[in-house]
Amino acid sequence: VLIIGAGLGGLALAQVLQNHGAPFELFERDNAPSARRQGWAVAFTDRSIAVLKELLPNETFKNLNTTSVNHDTGENDVLAFVNAVTGETAGKVGGVASGLPGSVIRAGREALRAYLWKANSLPVKANKRFVRYVEDESGVTAWFTDGSSSRGGLLVGADGLHSQVRNQLLGDHAQGPVQSQYVPIFGELDLPPEQYEPLRRIANAAVLSSAPGLRQQIGLVSKNEDGSKAHYFWALMLRCDDPTELADWVGKASPQELYDFAVKSSQHLHPTLTGVIRYGGPKAMIHPPPKFQEFIPPETLPVGRVTLLGDSAHAMIPLRGAGANTAILDACDLGKLLITARAESHALMNVVAPYVAKMIPRGIEAVLASRA
Repeated sequence: VLIIGAGLGGLALAQVLQNHGAPFELFERDNAPSARRQGWAVAFTDRSIAVLKELLPNETFKNLNTTSVNHDTGENDVLAFVNAVTGETAGKVGGVASGLPGSVIRAGREALRAYLWKANSLPVKANKRFVRYVEDESGVTAWFTDGSSSRGGLLVGADGLHSQVRNQLLGDHAQGPVQSQYVPIFGELDLPPEQYEPLRRIANAAVLSSAPGLRQQIGLVSKNEDGSKAHYFWALMLRCDDPTELADWVGKASPQELYDFAVKSSQHLHPTLTGVIRYGGPKAMIHPPPKFQEFIPPETLPVGRVTLLGDSAHAMIPLRGAGANTAILDACDLGKLLITARAESHALMNVVAPYVAKMIPRGIEAVLASRA
C-alpha cells in the first residue's frame, strides 16, 4: 500500500497497517512533523477513540493522551458548549479518563502528528513530494519530484485539502475546495491566571459558543507547570451568504483592523468570551488568518487501484471538530479492509469499492453538518 501524505489520516493508516503486519510505504513532502504549522488542537470523540483502541498497539493507544493539551495538568479534557450571548453552558463532554465511555482527547495538533510519526519507529519517507501516479492491470506506480518512484498494489491519497492525488483521480471532473460561508478571525496569546481561570471553570480544554450568524471557539494550547500563564487561541467565525468579499478583506487587513473588526463583531457576546479578544489586543491577531475551505466529495469515485482519505476526500470547517475524527474513521475502516484482504489473500484493489461506499456518505454528511 502506497500512502501519500503523513497528516493525521495517513499516519493513522500506516500505524494500523504496521501493527497488523501489512506492508506499506508512507511518503510525506515535509522533512519533519513540525515543518509546517498544524493548527492548534483536535478533539477525538468516543467513536474515534474506540477504533484507535481496537487497531493500534495497546501501548501506542494508551500514550495517545500524552498529546492532550491538559496532559501536564493531569486533568481529563472537558469541552463545553455555551450560549455566546448569555454565557450559559448548554452542555459538556469529556471529563473521564481516556478510553472510557464519554471520554474526549483534546490533542495538540503538532504534538499528535509528532507522536503518530515517531511511535513504533514508523518508517516515514520524508521530503517526498508526489507528482503523479501510473495505474495498470498489475499495480500502481507513484512518481515524485526527485525523479524517484515506488510501486504497490494500491495507492491512498491522504495528501490534504489541495490533493494532487484527487486532482488526477477525478481528472476533468475535479472540483477544487470552495470558500466556506464562515469567515474566521484568529488570535493567539498567553493569559495570566485571572484571565484563564474563568475559562477553565467553564471547560479546561475548549469553550465552544454560538450566536446567530456567529461561532466562537476558545481553546487551551498549553499551561505552565507553575500556573503562571496559559497559552490560548481564539477563533471568531462569522457567517455570510456571500463570504468572498469578507474573506478577501480579512486576508488583506492589518492586525489593528482585524482586532477592531473582531471587537465590533463580538460586542454583543458575554464578557467572559470577549475578554480574551480584548486582552490580547492587535498584537495577538493571526495575520493573515487561515481560510476556511470545504470540499464535498462526488457521490461516486472511480474504483481501481487509487482511493482517497481524510481532507483529500472531504474537507470541512472545524465548527464541529469532525475533520480529524472523520479522517481517523476513514483510516481505520480502510485499514481493517486491507488487513482482511491480506489475511484472505484477496487483491488489495478489491477493498476500494466497499471502502468508498462507506467513506463518501460519511464524508458528505460531516461536511454538511460542520456548517450548522
